[in-house]
Amino acid sequence: MSNTCPVVPRLESTTFLVLAYDIADTAQALKLRDDFMEGHLSHTEANWTRYVTAGPMRTDDGQGFVGSMFLVRGTDKADVETLMKGDPYFRCGLYGRVEIVPAVAAIGTAIGGRIWTDAARLKSNAGAKA
Repeated sequence: MSNTCPVVPRLESTTFLVLAYDIADTAQALKLRDDFMEGHLSHTEANWTRYVTAGPMRTDDGQGFVGSMFLVRGTDKADVETLMKGDPYFRCGLYGRVEIVPAVAAIGTAIGGRIWTDAARLKSNAGAKA
């Protein structure tokens, strides 16, 4: 297996990082996760093409939950907010704090490589593209 990182096209749609932090009451958060899991999974599966990647954020020991992270394709922040509001985990009160910020999927296995050809191109764009 080669360690060479392939160059891949930049995702055409804008991406947003959604960080959703569970409520402070961990017992209640776990109950909400269990009670609404089927609906949450159904929602993510129905909209799977919108997700670059997503999953739970865990405690340091890997046993508990801190929240969830989603790297989502969307036209703008309002579009992403609408998608997230359709998810039962967002509607049931599981998350006490949610951050949605524009992000660039620039490298990794989820996109199949890296989007830049060389560092000089990144520097000349003053970080606007990556």
